[in-house]
Amino acid sequence: MRKKVRIIILLFWAVCLWCGTKASASAESLPFYEDGDVVGVMGDSITHVVYSKLSYVELLEEYYLSRFPGQKTEFRNLGTAGYKAVDVLNIYDKDPALQGINKAVIMLGTNEAVLGISTEEYIGNMGELVTRLKGDGLDGEDILILTPPICDENCRVNRDKNGKTRWAFEDTLLEYIEALEVKAQEWGVRYLDIHTPMAELTEELQSAEAGSTLTTDGIHPNAVGQRLIAYYILQAQGVGEEPLTEVFIPKEGEIQVCRGEVSDFYRGEKGLCWTWRPETLPVAGASGAQQFRSLFEKADLPYQNLLQVEGLPEETSYRVLMGETEPGSYTGSALAEGIDLGRLEGHPQQEAMGQVDALSKARHQNLITYRNMWIEIAMQRTTYVPEEVQAQYESWRAEDNRLRNEIYAIAEGLQGGVFRMAVIEEGSSPEELEQEAEAAKRAEEEARKAAEEQAAREEEAARKAAEEQAAREEEEAARKAAEEQKRREEEAAREAAEEAAREEAEAQALLQKRILLGTGMGVLVIWLAVWARRQKRQNKGS
Repeated sequence: MRKKVRIIILLFWAVCLWCGTKASASAESLPFYEDGDVVGVMGDSITHVVYSKLSYVELLEEYYLSRFPGQKTEFRNLGTAGYKAVDVLNIYDKDPALQGINKAVIMLGTNEAVLGISTEEYIGNMGELVTRLKGDGLDGEDILILTPPICDENCRVNRDKNGKTRWAFEDTLLEYIEALEVKAQEWGVRYLDIHTPMAELTEELQSAEAGSTLTTDGIHPNAVGQRLIAYYILQAQGVGEEPLTEVFIPKEGEIQVCRGEVSDFYRGEKGLCWTWRPETLPVAGASGAQQFRSLFEKADLPYQNLLQVEGLPEETSYRVLMGETEPGSYTGSALAEGIDLGRLEGHPQQEAMGQVDALSKARHQNLITYRNMWIEIAMQRTTYVPEEVQAQYESWRAEDNRLRNEIYAIAEGLQGGVFRMAVIEEGSSPEELEQEAEAAKRAEEEARKAAEEQAAREEEAARKAAEEQAAREEEEAARKAAEEQKRREEEAAREAAEEAAREEAEAQALLQKRILLGTGMGVLVIWLAVWARRQKRQNKGS
């Protein structure tokens, strides 16, 4: 009993401190993996994970399945217990599972540190592995290098029966990490330090309770440690600032929704109801994390499906319904703080996601069998000809494909689910609330129709008034146009008359000029004739 209490205390502190150190894992922002990506995760026993039912690789894949239910992203676990970077290089061209990946995650270094391999040799082998991956078509941005996790030299489980420390190579790991960070930049690959935040968290744990640990034996991360590795990777991809899904219903104002859609909302005296269309699924394996999560309800965990309702009486108890199921009952104060629907057994999709979790664990067991072959090969305990390796690979691959296709089929079947949600005061029936909602909806619809009809009448009246005004304006414009036309015609006639008078006057003047000219010419002719006669008579007399 005392041991169980210590475990619960440890987990409680881990969750609290985890939430307080979420920003500690350092890395540039990592993009999410996309539909069709095959992410090869290379590592040692910490990735292979035969010592625990929980693997950070499995946790990553389950999160992606929930966050992106229509996306098929394969996380291919290539971890092999006892492996070093040089061992991965030795089987690189022999293991068919290493082929076909287009993204890579590498976490190696623990076994090198155990054996006291120099930093130069470790870095050299890591650099050659990066080169091999690039040679197979991966860009630097497709490769993520994780630092090896901690060697917890101070925990109880790292002591033999005489109190002697079993493992003590933390200083070597720190040397590796210092060089690895510099080289990762030179190699042009992505880099994520998970060691530092785990070490800081371990120090905090042990200051609260000496000997506490995030490992099973000082080296291998326990369930909390495996969750932390997955979380640090997801955090670097932008997860953690908001839950998986969320419906926040304030006392007043608009409903706030994260990854989903709310419609047909109604708030009455006895409760609330609405239609919820989430874009995500509850996380597979949520039941396995029940104890971990329930120890700290307010933890800002990335896989929460939050429902938060404000404005309800704090002490009043309310039933929460999702479709035909009833996940639980909560007080108004608990609903105001927020509840995580995804972890409730009554979630209508939880049973199917439980099947996904079982299939994921079957996938992992199937993987362990295949990866164990490569341990035997590395240890030279067994030899396999290429045909035997290929047969083992094809057997593993066929079963892995079958299990993954079952998982995808379940996710696709759940995708696009629509739920009629309700938060109902204890003692009230959902039927009554729905009747109220329906009546309110009808009243709202009638009011909407009445408003539309009134608006239509007003619009028609406005249209008629506009038409009449337009007709008046058209008539006035026609009258003005006629007056203007008449004015222009009168002006033209006046101008024509004036022009005719001018022409007549000019003609008269011209005629008068001609008459005067003719008269003058006649007088001149007569005068000349008289003058000529006189001259003639004068000439005769002389």
